[in-house]
Amino acid sequence: MQALIVDDEPPARTLIQEYLEDVDRIEAIGECGNGREAIEAINETAPDLVFLDVQMPGLDGFDVLEGIDTLPDIIFSTAYDEYAIAAFEAGAVDYLLKPYTRARFQTAVERALERHDRGDDAYADQLAALLQEARTDAEESPERLYVRHGDKIIPVDPDNIRWIEAAGDYSKLHTDEATYLSSMGIGELDDRLAPAQFMRVHRSHILAFPAIDHLYSDGSGGYKAVLDDGTTVRVSRSYASAIRDRLV
Repeated sequence: MQALIVDDEPPARTLIQEYLEDVDRIEAIGECGNGREAIEAINETAPDLVFLDVQMPGLDGFDVLEGIDTLPDIIFSTAYDEYAIAAFEAGAVDYLLKPYTRARFQTAVERALERHDRGDDAYADQLAALLQEARTDAEESPERLYVRHGDKIIPVDPDNIRWIEAAGDYSKLHTDEATYLSSMGIGELDDRLAPAQFMRVHRSHILAFPAIDHLYSDGSGGYKAVLDDGTTVRVSRSYASAIRDRLV
């Protein structure tokens, strides 16, 4: 595996270089001292693995994730407290809590190698979930939703979402431009999205109020909601009165 080292502190980069000397399967191909350099280097060289510092001046590690075209395996390094580390663990990502030992470094590298060997497709979804947690205040609706799209993680502005449908444990976000698959379930999205803008209208559907053109009865106590692009979405009977009251 080819690896890129990203950290604004030269001693930290030197330490990773030193520890990598004991790892036969990983070759360091470069170093970056800030987030902008990291985005350019990752997009140009497409490394297999990036050692990515979370806390950097200017563009931080999460900004780097938003700016890259292809998602490599990531080992984060961070000086965050225990609460933030719990978020990393929940996302099942590899991280190094500064200061870390050679043994802890070796453990993180072995996990990255194992994931690389088995081709873990879920890892991108886990990174998207971690990025979502990092960017969202617990008391507010998210300004953006992060989804995996091809080989990258992209932000989706909730203002661009027309409707959402459940897709098993995932959700499909329908916008004017495209449909994106979110690793969050529809229930979690319902809890996160602004109630003034979105409403659950079915166990499998959430609608954005600005996208609704009109409603008509489905003959069984529910409605069909016709969106401004012509899409028709079912409103179940249990939600019918609530959405009618909100639209009148």
